Amino acid sequence: MTQISRFIGEVVPVAQRVTGDGGESAAPDGGGGFADYALVSLHCLRIYLDSSYRMTIDLLKEMPQIIGEIGLNAADIPAPSTLCRAFDRISMSVC
Repeated sequence: MTQISRFIGEVVPVAQRVTGDGGESAAPDGGGGFADYALVSLHCLRIYLDSSYRMTIDLLKEMPQIIGEIGLNAADIPAPSTLCRAFDRISMSVC
């Protein structure tokens, strides 16, 4: 298990608890929005990696295990602009 995997393993349950959408699918089938916990987890990963959203997304494309731990698959990874816009509506106290 890598450090990133351990980090995500701890972040996802906390993000699910804080956002209150732990029972929700990270990326709903048939469209719809991403679960807030998935977006918060990606934001935390970006901070952990000390990189931009774009770089974080690029790195995730090469890390299917990490994507899976968040509850996503390679086809579901949000665009960097989606992540940026999400934090306009998610309270910073959640983050």
